[in-house]
Amino acid sequence: MLTKRQKQILGYIEKFIKEKDYAPTIEEIKKHFRLSSLGTIHKHIENLKSKGYLRKIENHPRSIEINHENRLSDLIQIPLLGTISAGEPIEAIQEKEFIAVPKTRLPINKDIYALRVTGNSMIDENINDGDIVLIKHQSVAENGQKIVALINNDEATLKTFYKERGQIRLQPANNDYEPTLIRNGEAMIAIQGIVIDVIKNEGLPEKILEKFKSKEKIKRYNKLPLNRIICGDAVDVMKRMPDCSIDLTITSPPYDELRNYNGYHFDFEGIAKNLFRITKKGGVLVWVVGDQTIKGNETGTSFRQALYFKQAGFNLFDTMIYLKTPRGAVGNNKTYWQSFEYMFILSKGTPKTINLIKDRENKDERSGDNGTKRLNDGTLLKLKRAGYSKHGRRTNV
Repeated sequence: MLTKRQKQILGYIEKFIKEKDYAPTIEEIKKHFRLSSLGTIHKHIENLKSKGYLRKIENHPRSIEINHENRLSDLIQIPLLGTISAGEPIEAIQEKEFIAVPKTRLPINKDIYALRVTGNSMIDENINDGDIVLIKHQSVAENGQKIVALINNDEATLKTFYKERGQIRLQPANNDYEPTLIRNGEAMIAIQGIVIDVIKNEGLPEKILEKFKSKEKIKRYNKLPLNRIICGDAVDVMKRMPDCSIDLTITSPPYDELRNYNGYHFDFEGIAKNLFRITKKGGVLVWVVGDQTIKGNETGTSFRQALYFKQAGFNLFDTMIYLKTPRGAVGNNKTYWQSFEYMFILSKGTPKTINLIKDRENKDERSGDNGTKRLNDGTLLKLKRAGYSKHGRRTNV
């Protein structure tokens, strides 16, 4: 968007060129607007160039002209996923529309998204209410980097990150705000990305923004398609499902390209993020996965996937071992037969329903009884001891 003065200067230049067939000089623009500083005019001209309205003519005394070319070719669409608080943490709400950003502002081949800022806790970093921040998606950060932090899976905030002994400090850039201290174990924090650039409130031409600004066209299910087999891309199908709608997901996904899937790509991160979005609070995901061994070296895919699920917001509630028929020795008979896969039990918060199978026979079955315990001062303390039922819960193998 253009400021009022930028619109006035652009209008004057357009009118001047139309009447005289050449551009005004900086001095002529200064005189027309009765300004005392050439530097002010230079600043406005540079802003109009950066926004694509003007361009420079090299080696020419009247070195500006109106840019009539299709400026959209120099822009790239990135998703604007909603708002982020530069103040107190706010509920994390994800919307999806698109904005156009100059390609020169983006790193090559990176996962980038945008958020609109609300609040003023980062004003000393020149991030103000209404600005748009460009975020490079990553789950780790170095001290001093500005990050998007998700607290307890439902509150998002924009702050400067510091990892300190026994705690994480989220530092505002405004003396009117106190830092947020997250001590070990007090709350969950997930880094959603780091700030790579800021687009000021007037940062892009309004007509270009409007051309690209559109809601994501995904036809959502009005209600879940129960008792149906759905064939399709897992990510695309999950995008059609409402938020927080699934109680339980059980899957044994492909891993380590052990089979030929005829060109299909396993988008693990997209699957993990959408699984978290569609899982109800208290819902459970059962993820069965193993590791390929290549020249005596296991890939560790299972562990990486489990850690990513935690970064996405899931709790790793339990790790079970799924026993299966051995496939033969691995690693030229130098290791034991591989006869299991990991079964990660992931939950969104605390599982709402837990029904453990209790069919393991207890050798020490007995009823509860009463007893005593002698204390240090010689007195007897009456105790009621619990018994052992005939069958107890299974092991996690």
